[in-house]
Amino acid sequence: MALLRNSFKSEIPIRSKRKLEVIYFDVYGPFEVKSLGGNSYFVSFIGEFTRKMWIYFIKQKSEVFNIFKKFKLLSEKQSDKVIKVLRIDGGGEYNSHEFQVFCDEEGIIHEVTSPYTPQHNGVAERRNRTILNMARSMMKRKGMPHYFWGETTFTAVYILNRCPTKRLQGYTPEEAWSEKKPSVSHFRIFGSLCFRHVPEHNRKKLDDKDEPMILIGYHSTGAYKLYDPRMRKVVISRDVLIDETKGWNWEINAVDNGERKVIVNLEDKQSEEDVPSCGEQIRRSQRERQVPQTLKDYELYPNTAITVEGDFVHFSLLAKSEPMSHDEASQSSHWRVAMEEELRSIEKNQTWELVHLPQGKRPIDVKWVYKTKVQPNGDVSKYIRQD
Repeated sequence: MALLRNSFKSEIPIRSKRKLEVIYFDVYGPFEVKSLGGNSYFVSFIGEFTRKMWIYFIKQKSEVFNIFKKFKLLSEKQSDKVIKVLRIDGGGEYNSHEFQVFCDEEGIIHEVTSPYTPQHNGVAERRNRTILNMARSMMKRKGMPHYFWGETTFTAVYILNRCPTKRLQGYTPEEAWSEKKPSVSHFRIFGSLCFRHVPEHNRKKLDDKDEPMILIGYHSTGAYKLYDPRMRKVVISRDVLIDETKGWNWEINAVDNGERKVIVNLEDKQSEEDVPSCGEQIRRSQRERQVPQTLKDYELYPNTAITVEGDFVHFSLLAKSEPMSHDEASQSSHWRVAMEEELRSIEKNQTWELVHLPQGKRPIDVKWVYKTKVQPNGDVSKYIRQD
């Protein structure tokens, strides 16, 4: 006679009335690839009362006991509460004699579910499934390599702790834990291209003031966690400009020393193929250009007058004379009209107002610059007055 398995309740009543009274505990892994930190598993802890989740990363299951002691010390110090019940599955990493002795000494009820029934530890199992689904989506969105699974799962937990849940009736786990409403204004798309400001004392005079990196998470201090693919290191910074519409081009080429070669994909920067080498002739456009009418009477040099070695052929061209001062411009009706139009525009936009000069203060001078806008045929299209 065949035996049928008993069904599990979809809604398990909450047994805890305070923080840390019941903790769900699970280990997930191993992953096919190691994370950036060389880990193969993650360990999750979930508080039944607050639904807040903590996640830790380990290289092997033998580290689980030390991770639990670390979590116990941290959570109890922060909440002034103690763990009373610990529910885990029947994995061998939880059933060691050392683990059981520790729980007995600390007065913790060590609940171990029956084999092959992950539903007994359903809170942890469902959360782990949600975390993995989020991690896959985050990496897929920006085409990131799988070894970022550690950063994506950690960020997924960070986000879930700040999202309302049905069990808490509109509250977030972080709010239930810390009793403070968390902010999500700093949330950005994971894996986005960003530019980290380089402090002045870390760069030379001609170096760029920023460097491209990848957003891989959030730091407890309010800063962002960034990854530099060129140096293959994690950086923490608050001075970051993030472009959520772009990501990194993870093009990996084989080189002699076996290291990864990453090419940044930026619209505003040249790729390696676009930069000519020292021995290459600079490519010139083959488009036929029309010589402006104002230069018909002058001898012009071709583009090749500027050589690859950087030697410049010096020549001078005479241009139409433009006023150098207000007195000189006032003698021309064209420039008087241009100045009047500029003043009307300033008054219309209310860019300034007349006030009395404070005592002991000196007004700032304004210099007027006069420029002539010329069409290709040599005709004047506009007289421009600039500050």
